[in-house]
Amino acid sequence: MPRYYLLLKIAVGLLLSLCSTLHAATCGLDEAARERARQVVQAMIDRGHAPGAVLDVRCEGRPWLQMIAGKTDREADTAAAADQLFRIYSMTKPITTVAVLMLVADGKVKLEEPIGTYLPEWKDPKVYVSEEGETLKTRAPLRLPTVRDLLSHQLGVAYLSPYPHPVIKRYVALGIDNGGGEKLVPGDGSPPVDSVAEFSRRLASVPLLHDPGANWTYGSSTDLAGALVERVSGQRLDHFMQQRILGPLGMNDTMFRVPDALQGRFTPAYSGKSQFPGQPAFAQRKVEDLAPTALVRRDGVDATSPFRNERPIQFGGAGLVSTAADYQRFLIFLLNDGRWQDQQLLPVELAREMRRNALTPEAQAISAMGSKVGMGFGLGLGLLEQSEPSGLPVGLAFWGGAASTTAWLQPKEGITVVLMTQVFGGDVSSYYYLLAKSLMPTPVESRKPITLTGIDGKSSVH
Repeated sequence: MPRYYLLLKIAVGLLLSLCSTLHAATCGLDEAARERARQVVQAMIDRGHAPGAVLDVRCEGRPWLQMIAGKTDREADTAAAADQLFRIYSMTKPITTVAVLMLVADGKVKLEEPIGTYLPEWKDPKVYVSEEGETLKTRAPLRLPTVRDLLSHQLGVAYLSPYPHPVIKRYVALGIDNGGGEKLVPGDGSPPVDSVAEFSRRLASVPLLHDPGANWTYGSSTDLAGALVERVSGQRLDHFMQQRILGPLGMNDTMFRVPDALQGRFTPAYSGKSQFPGQPAFAQRKVEDLAPTALVRRDGVDATSPFRNERPIQFGGAGLVSTAADYQRFLIFLLNDGRWQDQQLLPVELAREMRRNALTPEAQAISAMGSKVGMGFGLGLGLLEQSEPSGLPVGLAFWGGAASTTAWLQPKEGITVVLMTQVFGGDVSSYYYLLAKSLMPTPVESRKPITLTGIDGKSSVH
């Protein structure tokens, strides 16, 4: 074998080894991906879909891209900042789910146990059949709802909505809140819901929309999970979270109420009209398809905001505010299978259970998270079960909030992403797909060698 051929073979081997190392160090992301991600967020702001935003992308826990753009308070001309506090609404759900799973790890709760074991008012639930005058006809469920049903939204409870279903109308009559902070006055003349125990009791008095496990119905399940945490642990939800999750993870800026001292970091919320109402997460769009949106201020930062005041219920499904950096800590904890630094805060198997599809075949077939959009749902997290039609990586686990916050992790690639802004409605969610697509990792075998110029002016391949 000629000597030069042997040297070439060694050089190629070293190059492939280095490319593999570079891939591991960057999660397959390169400068082109970084620039694409920046362009997506800037387009979202330039086209008026969000006043400002904070984007935080990590590779195996290490900072890879932090972008702070626009103004989060247009009226006060306040530029976006890394430490701003955002209402994360339903991004509270995965945190509350972890709280329940910690009680499972403690041996105090079982996933397959009926929820009535822990919340006695749920020992004899009914399922809606029909409406007869002002009476709801019901029947016994085919099986009792379990804690797993609760955490995977297969219980059969919904949120308030314009849809005039008799069960939804009953929620309104009883003043059952979505957790968004509105002060709901019950339509039946009863006093407002003033405790998490009363919330659970009233919700249990309304028939389920369907048999447990028969469908995926997004609603107040995780608020009820917060009630379960309080009942079993004997602690308020915020105290339990602080002791077991927020404190150990160093999530010092995640809370149910923004104190006066932090008012300057709290962002106002806006609302806008969507061109694509009801679109699924990661729906495919092009920037050119997104017409500018007129935004209107909806919830400010002063004392009138519900997030500035103590509320009688700490909603486990929608009540927290947080920062992009804080939520990254939570994602990294999930990425590391329940481990944070040198502490295993949640057993590995329970952490992985969050990323296993929990939907029954019946629910998978007919629900909004079904096979048509390639998604499933684990415990507290949406899951990408197949790459089509989105083209995004299988295994991506995600969830978002009502005011256009979103977060996801890609366990295989080691990527975690948090995007924070504050817009109800509108079309910020159309950018989720564009952002995720921009951050698609490049396979090792497809990466081109990086050419650098050495101090002698000659090119060298790395």
